Amino acid sequence: MKFKSKGIVVKLSVSDVLKSKKFYEEILGFKTDDKYTLNSGGNYGMESFIQLYLDSKSKIGFMLGLYKDIDAPFDPLPQTGTAPTFIVDDIEATLDYFKKEKVVIDEIEGEIIISNTSDQGYTDRFFFFRDPDNNSLVIRQDM
Repeated sequence: MKFKSKGIVVKLSVSDVLKSKKFYEEILGFKTDDKYTLNSGGNYGMESFIQLYLDSKSKIGFMLGLYKDIDAPFDPLPQTGTAPTFIVDDIEATLDYFKKEKVVIDEIEGEIIISNTSDQGYTDRFFFFRDPDNNSLVIRQDM
């Protein structure tokens, strides 16, 4: 049998489920899939889980799982790791929106928007931002 998946859920560690849920819904436009909510202790204590989806039609587009397994936001900030990447049409407009919403944006060597060129000459631009628990995420615009 060949591996076959119907979707993917990216798990993010959070310290405050409701605060993170608000960020992902209000800033990034996710919606909660109530079927996959686990409210531990009735107050979203440790091991609580909320699954959010981005594609409102099928609920199988891009999904995030907010899992309470930390007591406080990461401190110091993580230095490495994988980061979910959101691809946008207009990186400048997205950056302006994030700044207006007071989203934490990372600078790397004094730069916010970074460019990469692939071996075949394709260029993309990206920047890193953080959720309320300092999880690192990426905005990317393909060129």
